[in-house]
Amino acid sequence: MSRKGRSSIRCIITKDELDSFVVSYKIPSEFAPRLPGSNDLATYSPERIVIYTLSFSCCGVRYPLSPFKMALLKHYGIHFSPLHPLAFLRIVHFELSCAAFADGDWFTFEKWKDRHSLPCYSFMPTSTYPKEWKNMFIFVSPSLIFESLPLRDPATVIDDSVPHLSAAKVVLWRKMYEHPIRAFNFPKGVLAMGGLSPLYPIRPKAFYEGRVISCVCLPLHK
Repeated sequence: MSRKGRSSIRCIITKDELDSFVVSYKIPSEFAPRLPGSNDLATYSPERIVIYTLSFSCCGVRYPLSPFKMALLKHYGIHFSPLHPLAFLRIVHFELSCAAFADGDWFTFEKWKDRHSLPCYSFMPTSTYPKEWKNMFIFVSPSLIFESLPLRDPATVIDDSVPHLSAAKVVLWRKMYEHPIRAFNFPKGVLAMGGLSPLYPIRPKAFYEGRVISCVCLPLHK
């Protein structure tokens, strides 16, 4: 899909596709999921939130948003609506990586030039499929996001310095960048094990050598 301004983007989702999406990802009817009108643009307002369906179907986003996602959006002052699906893929990949080794409370999304700040993925897509993802959006009520999200002033500098890490956190950090895995669309069972799919009816358990482990055990391969 060629680059387009929002003024030229129109929704291509059908009513059947909307109904299927709502059922598949358990979007409550109280949030009034609906198709945009023929002249509606993919813009958010105090009356509506834009959901790009690809963020759910291929990038691991689930309702309700995890506390980590909410904290991240507030930290960067970014609203849910304009976030690119691949940005969500980075977030989900990092959340699951933390769950695989232990819980962490620091994060980064860029591959910094500093050799001590390496990513936890060995491959990240640079484009999305289908290419028409920008036309695949619906509207929902702002109440879907249970906290008010600020809008960042582009002129404001974000404090994204590397925090001081305790000895235990350094061990976790090294495990993550020494054993990166490819970023991909994780199955719903893996999302549930990592706590990223809160409305899943049960939280599956992972087993290793006959014993239950409390976090996701992801394959460590490049």
